[in-house]
Amino acid sequence: MNKLQILIATTNEQKYREILYFLGDLPFEFITLANISQTIEPPEEVEETIEGNALLKAQYYAKKTGFITLADDTGLFTDALNGWPGVNSARFLPEAAQRRDLVLEKMKDVPKGQRTASFRCALVIADPNDDSFHLTIGEDQGEITQEPVVTEKERACFDTIFFLPDMQKTYSQLSLEEKTAISHRGKALMKIKYYLTKQYGARHIVAPLGLIIRDKKILLGLRNDPFRPTFHRKWEFPGGSMEFGETVEENLHREIEEETGLDTEVVQSLDAFFVYPVEEATWRYQVYLMPYVCRVIGGKEHPRDAEVLDLRWYDLEEVKKEDLIGKNKEIYNVIFDKLKQIVIDNDL
Repeated sequence: MNKLQILIATTNEQKYREILYFLGDLPFEFITLANISQTIEPPEEVEETIEGNALLKAQYYAKKTGFITLADDTGLFTDALNGWPGVNSARFLPEAAQRRDLVLEKMKDVPKGQRTASFRCALVIADPNDDSFHLTIGEDQGEITQEPVVTEKERACFDTIFFLPDMQKTYSQLSLEEKTAISHRGKALMKIKYYLTKQYGARHIVAPLGLIIRDKKILLGLRNDPFRPTFHRKWEFPGGSMEFGETVEENLHREIEEETGLDTEVVQSLDAFFVYPVEEATWRYQVYLMPYVCRVIGGKEHPRDAEVLDLRWYDLEEVKKEDLIGKNKEIYNVIFDKLKQIVIDNDL
C-alpha cells in the first residue's frame, strides 16, 4: 500500500531537514517543492501575521499541487524594538546575514537584561480534498546577543544571535536534536505531529461480528449506506466497532440490539480473526473482524439502526449465494464448516 504523500512547502534545505527530523518516523512520504514536476511561482506573503502567511502558503501550494501541504512562517520578535522585525523577519533585506546584522545594529545600545526576544513559528496543514486546514503555534523565549555566535553547524543567521539563558547557548550552538526538542518550530511540530497521526494515520477498528442463529437459520441485515455504493443495499452480519472500555460480549449485545432489536448472548467464538485494510483518498483504516456465534434470548425483531434497511433469516447454505458486504462472504466461507458443527452441538 502506497504511503500518503505530504508536501513540505519550502525550498530551504535546512528547514526541510529540521522538519523531516521531527516528522520522519510518521507513516507518510514527505516531499518538497523540488520533487514537484511543475514550476510554481511562490506566493506573495502579504499577511500581517505569521499565522496569516503560513495559512496563505499552505493553501496556495495545496491548491496548486493537489497535495496535503505543510507550510510555516517564522518571526523573531524583539521587545526593545516593539516586536520588530516580527512577521517581516525573512523579508526586510535580501540576505540573511544583512538582516541579522541590522537587528544587532538597531539593538547596539540596548543594555543586557533588556534584550529579551521571542522566536515564534506558525505551522499550517492544508488539505485540498476538503479545503480544511489546521494551525499550530510554537514560541521560545530568549535574548539577543551582542555579537553573532557562529559555529561549524549550518544554521539560520538569527540562530547565531538568539540566546537561551536556561541552556546558556545560542540556537546555533545546539545540536539538531537539542534544538528540535525545545525550539519554537519544535513545539509547533509536536502539535502538528499529533494532528497528522490522528487525522491521516491508519485507524484500527476492531469489530466483533454476531452470527445470530435461531432454528438453524442465520440473520443478516441489509446495509443502508447510500454515500458508499460498494456497501449500499448489501447483506452483512450484525456488528460494529468496539467502544472504549467495552468487552466483546458487551459490544455484541449492544450492536445487535441497536441493529436488530434482539437480545442475544454469545454461544461460542469461532476462534478466527480477519484483518483487511481500506484506503480512501486521504485516510486509511484497518478492520479486524472477529465472528462469534450468538443465540436469541429475547427482544422484538425489527431494524432499529439508521444503517439497516431490512432483516432476513437465511438457511446456512443459502447465505453463500448472497452478495455480502466487504469481506463477509470470504469470512463466511472460511468458517462455514465450523459454524455448522457449532449449530449442531448447541442445538441452535
